[in-house]
Amino acid sequence: MKRYCELSVHGLVGTAFFALAMTGRLDFLSVAIFIPALAVSLYRALKALPPILAPSASFYLSIAYVGILLLDFNMYSRSLIGAAIHMVLFLELVKLHQEKSDRDFLYLILLSFLKILAASSLTVDISFMGTLLMFFMALISTLTSFDIYRTEKKAQTGTRESASALSSLSIWATLWIVGVGAGLFFVIPRVGTGYLTRAAVSPLLLSGFSDSVELGQIGQLKQSSAIVMHAQRLSGTPFSVLKWRGVALDTFDGLTWTKNNKRRESVRSEHSNYIFRTGRARGELVTYEILLEPIATTALFGPHRVRQISGRMIPGIEVDSDGAIFTRIQQAQRMQYRVQSEIVKLAPMADKTAVSDPLSEKQLGNYLQLPKSLNPRIRSLAEEITRGAQTPLEKAVRVEAYLKRNYDYTLSLTWNPGTDALGAFLFSAKSGHCEYFASAMAVLLRAAGVPTRIVNGFLMGEYNPVGDTYIVRQSDAHSWVEVYLSGSEWTEFDPTPGGGNQPDGGLLAQLNNYADALGYFWNTYVLTFDSNSQVQLFQQAQQSVEKLHDNLQTQKNRWATGVQDLAGYISTVIRQAIASGTIWLYAAILLAGILAYTQRQALAHHWWLFRLRKSGRVDGRVIHSLFYRVVGLMGKYGPRRRESETWREWVGIVPNEQCRSVLQRAL
Repeated sequence: MKRYCELSVHGLVGTAFFALAMTGRLDFLSVAIFIPALAVSLYRALKALPPILAPSASFYLSIAYVGILLLDFNMYSRSLIGAAIHMVLFLELVKLHQEKSDRDFLYLILLSFLKILAASSLTVDISFMGTLLMFFMALISTLTSFDIYRTEKKAQTGTRESASALSSLSIWATLWIVGVGAGLFFVIPRVGTGYLTRAAVSPLLLSGFSDSVELGQIGQLKQSSAIVMHAQRLSGTPFSVLKWRGVALDTFDGLTWTKNNKRRESVRSEHSNYIFRTGRARGELVTYEILLEPIATTALFGPHRVRQISGRMIPGIEVDSDGAIFTRIQQAQRMQYRVQSEIVKLAPMADKTAVSDPLSEKQLGNYLQLPKSLNPRIRSLAEEITRGAQTPLEKAVRVEAYLKRNYDYTLSLTWNPGTDALGAFLFSAKSGHCEYFASAMAVLLRAAGVPTRIVNGFLMGEYNPVGDTYIVRQSDAHSWVEVYLSGSEWTEFDPTPGGGNQPDGGLLAQLNNYADALGYFWNTYVLTFDSNSQVQLFQQAQQSVEKLHDNLQTQKNRWATGVQDLAGYISTVIRQAIASGTIWLYAAILLAGILAYTQRQALAHHWWLFRLRKSGRVDGRVIHSLFYRVVGLMGKYGPRRRESETWREWVGIVPNEQCRSVLQRAL
């Protein structure tokens, strides 16, 4: 049992170290030293080899480490937490390689607990959940085996049987603890505070979503595949949303887009619900649940046009003059919110009931602003493209089609933009990032007298069928144009040609989908699980039960209706048969069928005898029929044949001499 306890302790130490290493905060030197030393100790424990260190050597090494601890704190780790972790790892290795007393086992258990505690404070990733489960299993096995080893020095059962029983006990106890703990987690009322509401994740630097954007920045941003957010559709038509709107910019100096009016207005909250639009929706209503990673912007993303946003974790909402939505302070943790938007499916000028406020003189000048150093060829090109167009819609459609048809999308810029980046894109390079296309369309339309603005956000992202979510990455960053059309407010146009990479559908992609779905569940139902999420979960469970009950009731009613229809049909047929007299014919046919089935063997015998009389030829089938006919007669008047008897033995005891002679000739 002591050997089993030592192996359990190694498992406990190893899982705690693995949890600490998975945080990414452990230095390479610690990993390179600890893993081989732990492997050597485990090997010696498996082979029952004597320990390497004597108790006195362990004592002197511990004393000597005091000086190393000071050097570590001042020169290597330069932090108290890092130096403390190194000390814990050193003490564990010393205890593992010496002869262990009962107190040493307790020390190793305590040191492992300190490591798992340190790991819990350094990460909230789902990988910690997996290592924590392994730690629980090893801890239960260690504590149980240690108690048996300490109190029962002379066990009655064999070592192998005890080890097997303890392994099963550890697994089942861990499963019960996890199951009961998970149930309590989802049932106990949430207070929205504590460790799991924090996210120890450094914010992503999304320069494309600041108050300004320079031509070329989105292209740099699209080189990264880091996840920005997850979106799950709660209502609305699937795949009806194509973009996530972020910030809108209106002033262009030839290279950089900025926001002229940076003033924002606060929006009052009504029970954690922020309403931006009221009245009848002009398009289809869609609702999405957004899990936003901590990013270096206060912007919130949603489909255009946002009607309301709700979320308990939102630290206040502000909105600017272009409808962009921001939080009051930048969040250093994941944020979950629900957004409802209206998606206008009609053509921009087809909605005759649409009413929009006309732009003021100041706004009109702002959205028609052009840089003073604008290349005159751009004005000429705008006039050429829009020549003959009567309405802003016609001009916008023409410019959008022109850019899509004559220019190529690329992330690899091989040309030098120089001081006239937009002119170089339009007249020489004719290829670029999405912000070049969006800037070109906005400037060309402004030159043609159509108010426009640039919008930065994200494309819809990759759909994960496993978790029923959209995975939005930095590589999905995108710029497009909003054009002001009288009667339809601001309408989206996207001049960037298609050409994105198709998603991989192989085995690795499927595994990534499962891992992402598991991570989304962890972040949604564990890290950000609050009272609102709890109520939503209970409501979904209630709706599922009610839906199941309705389905069962519908199926029951369908079966009952079917049975009633069948009974009515049979009753009608019987009444018609009685009235016409054919019931007796049906009854006679049924009776004849029953008699034929019950007497099928006798009928077969008669058939073969009839053939024998007609043809006079005896074959195996005739003999077979005759033999079993006599056997049938003996079944009534003679002895029964036992299974152990052969047919020849049974024939010898048949009392009827005539039958016996016939049967003997048949044999």
